[in-house]
Amino acid sequence: MLAVCGMTALQVNAQTAKSSYFLDGMYHNYQLNPAMQAERPFFAAALGNWSFKANSNFGLSNFLYPYGDNKLTTFMSSSVSAEEFLGSLPRSLQMSTEMGSNLFAAGFRLFGGYTTLSVTTHSAMSMNIPRGFFEFAKKGFQEDYYSFSGINMRTMNYSAVTLGYSHQIIDGLRIGVNAKYLVGMAYANITMDKFNVQMSEDKWMVETHATAEAACYTEVSVGAGPVDELNSVNVPLIDALEDFSGNDYKQLLPAFKPAATGFAFDLGIYYDMSSIIDGLSLSASITDVGGINWKYLTKLSINDSKVEFDGIDEIDPNDFEGSIEKELTAIAEDLGDMFAMPYSHGTQSMVTKLNPVMYLGAEYNMPFYRPLSVAMLYGKRFGEYGGWDEVRGYLNISPLKWLEASANVGVSTYGTTWGWMFNFHPKLISFFVGSDYMITKVTPQYLPVNNMNGHITIGINKPLGKRK
Repeated sequence: MLAVCGMTALQVNAQTAKSSYFLDGMYHNYQLNPAMQAERPFFAAALGNWSFKANSNFGLSNFLYPYGDNKLTTFMSSSVSAEEFLGSLPRSLQMSTEMGSNLFAAGFRLFGGYTTLSVTTHSAMSMNIPRGFFEFAKKGFQEDYYSFSGINMRTMNYSAVTLGYSHQIIDGLRIGVNAKYLVGMAYANITMDKFNVQMSEDKWMVETHATAEAACYTEVSVGAGPVDELNSVNVPLIDALEDFSGNDYKQLLPAFKPAATGFAFDLGIYYDMSSIIDGLSLSASITDVGGINWKYLTKLSINDSKVEFDGIDEIDPNDFEGSIEKELTAIAEDLGDMFAMPYSHGTQSMVTKLNPVMYLGAEYNMPFYRPLSVAMLYGKRFGEYGGWDEVRGYLNISPLKWLEASANVGVSTYGTTWGWMFNFHPKLISFFVGSDYMITKVTPQYLPVNNMNGHITIGINKPLGKRK
């Protein structure tokens, strides 16, 4: 089961691009701040708002170094000192990927405010590797103790049905809320919080403590009631089919029930301060506050395992090959014991939290040309793994009612990057394309030289009605 869930990490929780935050003609900004109201009612399906992004705090430049005449060598070369290599690495090497899509979205004016309804899919993966791994690779036996503690790999995949509403309370002040019903599709989390290696001349001592948890499938019911044997282990439909033969398959009327459901909400506020400072507006929001209850989650663990390796020292000269094989087999068995996760906590239910994101924004429209504005957005994503902080500065322009663009620069946990957004939104159709993270330097094989911060978003929407 863990292996199947691990495959889902290859899919890549995404939402509307931050580059669009201050563009009034965008229809999906309610996902960043539910107080935002689109200029028109709208409808979108499939490609209404699709995005993919990847972030990391390391790149090829951390592992490849120039030498000689335009040549490259790896960090393992003797020409690269341990201090130079390890000094370039963060304490923990982090990477995350996210992908999201709107299957359906609509916005319309209702009860004096603005209402949105959407169905979206989200998939996210994050990975954390401690610097100790590369310290061991570079220094080898120069040290007698290494810690690889803090390894983590996590993936969360779910769909969301979101109902949102934004309303103006007083002149210039709007508040909004999104309520989300979540359906979990797959989840896996592997954490090795203890992985220490103590080395001496005659033996190694390895200490480990790890947990792994995963949930992947829906609940399968047959006929009028559930198949108890299947529900107890929560197997997929194909395994259920194998329990039937001949014409019995006709009795199999599968009814899928979500094995993981949950709720979340977003809150937002927008304040136009023009009555106090002409051209200034402030906004704030927090999104993805909630979680998913996985009914059938499998949990395994290694509880403070200690394995000792004392090398190969019992060689029979009369049976050399047999002795070597015996010793290698013993080492393999020790390695298997170290990572076997023998302690099973069985199938249980567990709530996994989403990673909430907070945004604080300020925008100022230039008095000499109102369609031009400067802005700043602070974002913080909470979470033990995959969390980040970011400050982004914007230059926005809307020379025509149906045309607007943004250019911005951000400094975050993942380094410095720049983004952009182009939004074409006349009466008949709305089209946007942009990026929050641009990869500016790549190898001839198109691999990022510096931090792997890349993002692309695109959408096509159908405007309805008149502008507000």
